[in-house]
This record gives sequence, structure tokens and C-alpha cells, in this order.
Amino acid sequence: MPTLVLASRDHSSDRGLAAAAEAAGWRVHDLAAVAEGLEPPVVVYVTTETALDAAGRLGLALLEPPLDLLARLPGVYLQRTVQFATFADLGRLTRRTFVKPADPLAKVFDAGLYASPADIRERRPIDPATPVLLSEPVEWVAEYRCFLLDGRVVAFSPYILLGRANWKPWGQGGEKAQLPAAVGDLLRRMAADKAVSLPPAVVVDVGLIDERGGAVVEFNPVFCAGLLGADPAAVLPVLARACRPRAEVGTDGRWVVDRTSRGEGP
Repeated sequence: MPTLVLASRDHSSDRGLAAAAEAAGWRVHDLAAVAEGLEPPVVVYVTTETALDAAGRLGLALLEPPLDLLARLPGVYLQRTVQFATFADLGRLTRRTFVKPADPLAKVFDAGLYASPADIRERRPIDPATPVLLSEPVEWVAEYRCFLLDGRVVAFSPYILLGRANWKPWGQGGEKAQLPAAVGDLLRRMAADKAVSLPPAVVVDVGLIDERGGAVVEFNPVFCAGLLGADPAAVLPVLARACRPRAEVGTDGRWVVDRTSRGEGP
């Protein structure tokens, strides 16, 4: 049986996954109490700050979307302009633009609307080569978190409606949520599109833009994405698919982000 390693059990996502894993017969451990040498298969659900350390300690390759995947999507799935750039490129901004770090494991500044890099409050000095995503500002009517396994939605949760949090934990109302047809249809079309290549396990946030329709908000790695109100039991196989023994990663290696050039790799 797999072993699930959690960063903590302080949040509802961690507790929900722990309960679902134990119900399925999995072993469950806290990362702080784990030494090297756990019996495989090992699956981790950790924070953005602990993911690389956990992967290194446990000999895992963590599969995740490429940092520029959103910007490479055909426009029909975006309904807005999205560009992949570097922090140095922000000096060319001429209008208010939605800017966020492209690497979900290196949130060196807060995502937001900026007209100049001088407006960005840095948590620490930012390397000019730091990758960023630039997006045309839009108004999202609603947003949904979707867990995809081999291109199929196996769990989801609404999380924002008209700018406000709109989710309930699984078992406390989250199980009653319904995925809008427009969101499910977009994801099916994107998964079947030969122009789009998705990791076998990935989180896709999809939203509805007023007067434009459904669009991909962003991609996230499964191993550190909040479940919100998604079914923890349904998320477990997606999480397991995203965690591979490093020695056996094979062709899945294309979905392992290389951070060694920035000194962040395990």
C-alpha cells in the first residue's frame, strides 16, 4: 500500500486526505517525523515551501505543469492575452497588467495588477531572470478547481463566485457542488486537443469571464494544491500519479521542472 506523507495536519485539505488515505489502507506520516528510506510507493502532499526538500529526501520526481504552459495554450482556452516573460521584462510595462510568478513553488511576490515593477513589494531581492506570467486583466465571474488524471476530471470544487470565496469542505456541503457544463466542456476539448500537452496529473483552475465564457485561469501542481471542497478520496490517485520514484521516472521526466539553474533543485 502507498504511504502518504503530509507537511502537517493543520488544514482541512491535509486532514481530509489523511482520513481518505487511512480509509483506503494507506500509511500516513507527517513530513517532520519521516526519515529517509520509506517503503515505496511514497506520495507527498506538502506546501510550496517544503515540496523540493521532500522530493529530495524521499527520492521522488514530482510531476507538474511546465512554467510556461498557460502562455502556450491556444487562445480559445484563454479568452485573454497571456505572456511568459522574466522579471526584467516588466520594465517594458505600459499599462496595468496582471503579473504573477510563473513558478508556483517560488512565490517571490504577490500576484496582482501592476503598472510598473516599482509597484511590486519584493519578499526578497528578485533575480531578473525569474519567470513571470503577464495577463490581460479580466473580470472572473466564478472559478473552479479541477483535478485531472490522464485528461479526465476526477474531482473539482468551486472556489470563487463574484470575487468571494465560495466553497465548502467535502462532507459539509462540498459534495453537493456541480461543475458547470461550460467548464467540463472546455476541459474535455483541451485534453483532446493535439496542440495541447498536459501532464498526466495536474490541477487546472477554470473560470468564467463575463461576456467571454470559460477560460483556464492557471495550472498548479497536484502535490501542493489546496483541495478546497474537492473529494479527497478522488484526489488520491491524481496525487499518486504526480509522485514518481526518481530512479523510475522514465518518460515522465518531461513533466519534472528543472530548477537547478536557479539553485532550487533537490
